[in-house]
Amino acid sequence: MSNVEASVTTKNSEKEKENEELKEIIKKLRLRIKTLEPPEPVDIQDPPWRELSFPAELEPISDIIHNGANIPFDLIVNKPDYERPAYEEHWHSLGGGRWSYVPDRIHYALHRLFTNYDIGLSSWYDFEHNIGFSIPMFQDEEALNLYIVTFQTEVTDVYTTGNQVVVAGNPKRNGVQVITITTADIKPSDTEENILIQLSTRDGHEMDYSIISYVPPDFWAKQNEKLKERER
Repeated sequence: MSNVEASVTTKNSEKEKENEELKEIIKKLRLRIKTLEPPEPVDIQDPPWRELSFPAELEPISDIIHNGANIPFDLIVNKPDYERPAYEEHWHSLGGGRWSYVPDRIHYALHRLFTNYDIGLSSWYDFEHNIGFSIPMFQDEEALNLYIVTFQTEVTDVYTTGNQVVVAGNPKRNGVQVITITTADIKPSDTEENILIQLSTRDGHEMDYSIISYVPPDFWAKQNEKLKERER
């Protein structure tokens, strides 16, 4: 083989290698784009997933504040100077894209109230990464806790009537609080319907809301019973 032929062969080999590398880069970029946005231009309402249905019977917040049951809550996180970041490192698509989807990021930026139960480690993992900070999880076997995250609000009282829970407080420029209430204190008028959690000012003006399915307070007791049955 002449020097010219050897040179051409080397260049072709290098070109093929570059093409393969480009194909791999394009493949990875396509996957990253898939985690960032819908495949086609489309209008998406908030939330960007199927929202749970509202309870059938709803009362005005002011009525619940004045006539509902004032229930106890535990303040487990209190960061009055917390400032919500515009972006966090783990939301980047290079990390796998689990929390990169733009409609989801917009949803979390739009809201200041978030709710969850401590009954699923995977969903809890996503919950923490989506809101941007870690929350202590108790998984109290004697009761089921409902965790309520409020940004830019100092919670003063929690009221409930039927399938509604009103978290009343004072609006703040910054800060985040996490409170827990036990589901035993919620007396839903219909246990088959969801629970509407409403964040409001102390005089009854709604600032945000969250809908969560109702899970009875004996959840952990039933889980323990199932575990014992498996061990028999």
